[in-house]
Amino acid sequence: MKNHVLVLGFGIASTAYVSVLDFNNIKTSVVGSPFDKINIKNVKKKRMNKIFNINFSKNVNFFYSDELASIDTKSINLIIIGTNTNGIPWITKTLNIIKRNCPILLITKGIINYKKKIVPISKYISTKCSNNKVVMASGPCLAKELINKSHTRTLFASKNIAYAKYIKKIIENKYYHPEVTGDIEGAEICSAIKNIYATVIGSSPGQVGSLSKKKDDNYFNTSSGLFEQSLKEMKYIVQKFGGNIETAYGLAGAGDLYVSILGGRNAKLGFYLGKGFLYKSIVRKQMKNITVEGAELIKSSGAKILSLVGQKKLPLLKSLIKAIKGNEKLKIDWKQFTF
Repeated sequence: MKNHVLVLGFGIASTAYVSVLDFNNIKTSVVGSPFDKINIKNVKKKRMNKIFNINFSKNVNFFYSDELASIDTKSINLIIIGTNTNGIPWITKTLNIIKRNCPILLITKGIINYKKKIVPISKYISTKCSNNKVVMASGPCLAKELINKSHTRTLFASKNIAYAKYIKKIIENKYYHPEVTGDIEGAEICSAIKNIYATVIGSSPGQVGSLSKKKDDNYFNTSSGLFEQSLKEMKYIVQKFGGNIETAYGLAGAGDLYVSILGGRNAKLGFYLGKGFLYKSIVRKQMKNITVEGAELIKSSGAKILSLVGQKKLPLLKSLIKAIKGNEKLKIDWKQFTF
């Protein structure tokens, strides 16, 4: 049987995975969410993405969210979910319309509040759509680099590792190298909370101390110290949610955190917080109309995570909650985690 992959959502991450599928010569149907109308309109006209300068072959077809009926859904043997967290309600609705009990690769990273509990998105989708074949993609994967065919190692996590191996066989190629694990809890928690700690480490230029004369040039020692403490806190959170410690120190944890602090919105927010700007001012001026995943997670679930794990174990998280939810200047007390 030939592969037919359905991709739901057409943002940056989805575009990267579609480029991999196209390279692998796989029939792919891409359905944009209601938030992706402009992206779908542009790519339908010229079959290319101008931002990343990539052309799509005839193996890939693009559809608006209301064009599901135009797709032969019975031949689909893999679904890839690539919306942001705001698109998850549309995802569950669409999956229940399609009713394909095939493996699902979730590239949307995050956790959500569901029935007064913090729940990984994979579990939410499995529950809402009666599909136990959900596989979580995690690890260091910058979309631009994957599109440019840079060697990329990621992690496919599933309670049933057979489904992770099934998807790996379809998607892996000369430059994309997914590994598999059964620790979906640890992988998904790491994928969400690394955004929080990328913000903390991004604040390093402002945390070097009052004695430093060249703060913009001398912050690698500072960021390294915050990186190590961030991994400790990630470990505690992963443990609390039933994941394995090793996952926090692997591709999904340390690997993804490393690549996130090299650039991106979370680290950028941290930079401004470290410079002494208040959160509400930043989102009105320097980062207007930009969604920052770490900040959104802090606002929705930060206090609950802190309560579950304990304040003494999570001093960096505590400081960031005060800065974002309390709109206070970011202050990190190094004595709280240096013994």
